[in-house]
Amino acid sequence: LAKVKVGLGAAASNKKGSIGAVGWLPGSFSASSIGIQQTLPGTRTLNLSTLSGVKWEMDFEQDSGVDPDGFPIADAFYTLGAAQSFQGGKSYAKTFNTAVFGPHLNANFGLYRDGNEILGSLPLFADGQGHAGSSLFTSVNTTLYKNGVKVGSNDDPLFGEKTFKVPAGQANYKLTTSVKRSVKVAAASTRIDASWTFSSKKTTDFTKLPASMVRFNAKTGLDSRVEAGKTATIPLTVEGSAKGSNLKSLAVYVSYDYGQTWKKVTVSGGKITVKNPAKGKAISFHAKIADKKGNKSTISIYNAYYGK
Repeated sequence: LAKVKVGLGAAASNKKGSIGAVGWLPGSFSASSIGIQQTLPGTRTLNLSTLSGVKWEMDFEQDSGVDPDGFPIADAFYTLGAAQSFQGGKSYAKTFNTAVFGPHLNANFGLYRDGNEILGSLPLFADGQGHAGSSLFTSVNTTLYKNGVKVGSNDDPLFGEKTFKVPAGQANYKLTTSVKRSVKVAAASTRIDASWTFSSKKTTDFTKLPASMVRFNAKTGLDSRVEAGKTATIPLTVEGSAKGSNLKSLAVYVSYDYGQTWKKVTVSGGKITVKNPAKGKAISFHAKIADKKGNKSTISIYNAYYGK
C-alpha cells in the first residue's frame, strides 16, 4: 500500500467536505468512490493499493449544508487531474483547496479560436497546488473587444460554455473577465480580474491562442492564512505563451487595501518578497505579463490570503 496524507483546505468557516479516491486498473472503464464527509480544514490519510498497475484519481469537494434528502450541497470542488500511480511502502502528500487561487494555463487549458468563434476554457480559480476546479460565484462578466470596440459580453467564467462570434479578418482582440465569489464559499480570492490581448484571424480548426499567466506560489496553512506581519518570499510561475525564454516583461504589484492602492515589488530570480498582511487582513496581487511576440496579459487576485 501507498500512504497518501491529504490536506483538505477551506478558506471559510463552518465548512465540511470530503476527498474521494478512484482506482483505475489497466483496461477498466468504470469506477466510483464515496467520500466521507469531515470538518474542514482538516486532513485524511488514504492507504491506496499499488498492485496491477492501478492508477488513482482524487476529487475534493467542499460542502455547505445538505439538501432535503440529506445529500451534501457542494459549493467548491477540485480534482487531482490525470490519474496517478503510487509506489507501495512510500508516503505522499497532497493538498487541495488552499491559496493562492488563480488562473492556470497548461496544455489542456487556455484561450481558443474555432473558425470565427473565440472562447476561453481554463480554471480561473485553480487552487494553490494548481489543481483544476471551481466554486459557486456571485457575479461573472466576460467581455471581448475587437480593435478597441466591444464585441459582446457573457456570464461564462471561461468554462468554455459560451463563445464570441467574430469576423474572419485579422484583428487585435482583448478578452477580459471579472469573477466574484462569496466569503461564505471562500474568503481567499474573493475576486479575480484577468485580461488577454492578442491578434487573431479565422482558423481552419480548433486552435490555441497566445495567452499567458503568472501563478503566485505562496505557502499558506489549510485555512489560507499565514503568520501576520512576517516577511515572506513567494516563487512565481509564468505559464502560457510567455513561459521560459519567451517572457519579455513581468511586473508585479501588491495591495493591502483591496486594490485601492498598488505598490510595485521587485521580481528577482523568479520570486517576490512581501510583508504578510496583518491579522485578519488580506494581501492582493496584480501582475502585467508580455511575451516576445507582443501578446499581453494582466491578472488581479483580490484577498489572495490573510494574516493570522
